[in-house]
Amino acid sequence: MAEMVDFFILFFIKATIVLSIMHLSGIKDISKFAMHYIIEEIDEDTSMEDLQKMMAVALVYRLLVCFYEIICIWGAGGATPGKFLLGLRVVTCDTSVLIAPSRVLVIPSSNVSITTSTIRALIKNFSIASFFPAFITLLFFQHNRTAYDIVAGTIVVKRNGVR
Repeated sequence: MAEMVDFFILFFIKATIVLSIMHLSGIKDISKFAMHYIIEEIDEDTSMEDLQKMMAVALVYRLLVCFYEIICIWGAGGATPGKFLLGLRVVTCDTSVLIAPSRVLVIPSSNVSITTSTIRALIKNFSIASFFPAFITLLFFQHNRTAYDIVAGTIVVKRNGVR
């Protein structure tokens, strides 16, 4: 659910940026541009030049998503808006030990540094961009950690005081 909230926030940011660029550059055919660059629809009439532009827009968007997650996880208490609304946050984790059903002791459980946040965001977002949804790995690792959480040394936990 947290990812969906963040997806919608980022979608509206992407749409706003793309429409602003269109307006500033004087592009008149909003419907074709919006279909290609916001929704990224490809058909038989799509030229190689259009594909290159869409790839550039996709790369810039992926970097925007990384920046969003880096700032939120590092600078906003370990949570994107979606995680915050669901009472979750990301903390550092060298070791996690099951102490009771649905309770895990996380060591050291401190705030995430900018370097750790950057590593986590880049692995997460560029693995998704390369059609490998790294979040699926949470089904296979202990305590629902994803591959990017293990590499970055992080874990998603409930915030203190949230039931």
